[in-house]
Amino acid sequence: MQNEKSMKNIVWILVVIAMIAGCSEARHPLLKEAADIVHQHPDSALALISRVDTASLSGADKMEYRLLKIMTDYIVLHQADGDSLITTCVDYYDKHGDAWHRGRAYYYRGGIRRHLLDSTFDAIKDYKVAESIAEDADDELLKNMVYENLAFANYYCINPLLVLRYSQKFHESSMELNDSLMTLRSLHMCAAAYATMQQRDSAYLCILKSLDYIDLADSILRTDIYYNVAAMYLENGDDDNARKYLDLCSNNGAKNVYKGHLEEARLLKAQGRYEEAIEEVRKCTNEKDPIVRINSMELLAELYELTGDKSESLEMRKQLKAYDDSVMTANHSLQIADWQQKFDEKRWEKRSQQRMMKMGAVVVIIIVLLLTIGIWWHRRRMNKLGFQLDENARRITENQAEIERLQQSGEASEQTIADLKKQIEDSRQHIANKLLTGTRQFVKLQRKEPVADMTAEERQCLIDYFAQLRPKRWQEWEHTYNLLTPAQYVFLILQDDLNYDDNTIAQILDVKPASLRTIKSRIKGRER
Repeated sequence: MQNEKSMKNIVWILVVIAMIAGCSEARHPLLKEAADIVHQHPDSALALISRVDTASLSGADKMEYRLLKIMTDYIVLHQADGDSLITTCVDYYDKHGDAWHRGRAYYYRGGIRRHLLDSTFDAIKDYKVAESIAEDADDELLKNMVYENLAFANYYCINPLLVLRYSQKFHESSMELNDSLMTLRSLHMCAAAYATMQQRDSAYLCILKSLDYIDLADSILRTDIYYNVAAMYLENGDDDNARKYLDLCSNNGAKNVYKGHLEEARLLKAQGRYEEAIEEVRKCTNEKDPIVRINSMELLAELYELTGDKSESLEMRKQLKAYDDSVMTANHSLQIADWQQKFDEKRWEKRSQQRMMKMGAVVVIIIVLLLTIGIWWHRRRMNKLGFQLDENARRITENQAEIERLQQSGEASEQTIADLKKQIEDSRQHIANKLLTGTRQFVKLQRKEPVADMTAEERQCLIDYFAQLRPKRWQEWEHTYNLLTPAQYVFLILQDDLNYDDNTIAQILDVKPASLRTIKSRIKGRER
């Protein structure tokens, strides 16, 4: 019978589990698999997504399908139908999504806006939200992608301080991921950022480190790194090694043509071939990369001055200033930098508030715990004091009985009986001392003397004395109330036995009259 009942219970448990599982919305297996590999193998993820029957998807799966489809189209095909579809994903995951989906929705909307819609400011706003999500969730892969794109976006807005900051964060994240290719890319970006900030030693260190990973680079990145190395040797006056790496760029297949003209012009300038350098650097003045174009215009102004053409040099510097201003205006550079600073400040303030709230909660918990321990210890001590009289009385009774037994049986020596009588005398003396102390305190109450300085032991002696003096009233209180504190018993003695008014009680206890209401309410709350 018992086994049958147990089997029924097990069946009911299994039914409940099945109902819960049936009510929860299972994630589509193909979508889950695609999400797991979308960054490492986007082509395979795109193939998996194409096999999904969209007609049978739940609402959550439809949104995940949309997000993954947008991600794979962006990564593999470098295309997107505007930002309206990805915005629906952002809105949905802002309300219902986890950090993985929400962070990637913001990140890929930023990518679409920057690369396909040429809206850098809006892209940076999305990247910054993705950054905060990634850092809060400690999503290292998302952090890595966001840092790289924030560095690039600020590069084209000519915000060198932010370029350097995000290039460094990109490098730290790449090292954390142990991704050699990303480490190479981050070193390349750090070198460019340091160079822009005129921190040559740091730039050279990153350039030399990047050579350790050169075999991982594609032809475009390899060419850029060779150009950096050539520029480094040019700045140090080593024309031979500069020529060596410029030749490597020429032989590398794909190359940055404009950057090649710039470095070639710098080499010609170092050799004193100013006219040839001017012809070479003029080929860079229409480059879309703002930094390369600005560097080319600066070099051209210097070359004109070296050739003695002051007017052309002055004109080029005017053009340089106008171009620099136009880039800053067109890209909203100052506005973007200011917005990012304010975003970070607000985020820091929010994090600080959260940390303070957590610390405050911990402090409150510690205080409550300490108070609880203190109250427990105090009550334990009071209970211990309260039971001392009963314990002494019990010992007296037991010792007297033992003396009578030993005297009748003749088993014990006179010394044993004397020791027992000594214990009885000590217990009686202890009781007498406690009752004497209690009597003195009770007399103080009768005389209406202040007792605010009464110790815990004296208060307990007073209560023990009162229990002997008024046994019926004491029994009545024990029957009416549950676990009153010694201080509350003292109040009852003053109010119910001595019949003092509130003002008199307040003077004796040295408290404000308003505090008496609190004492009364707490005693009321202890009624059985």
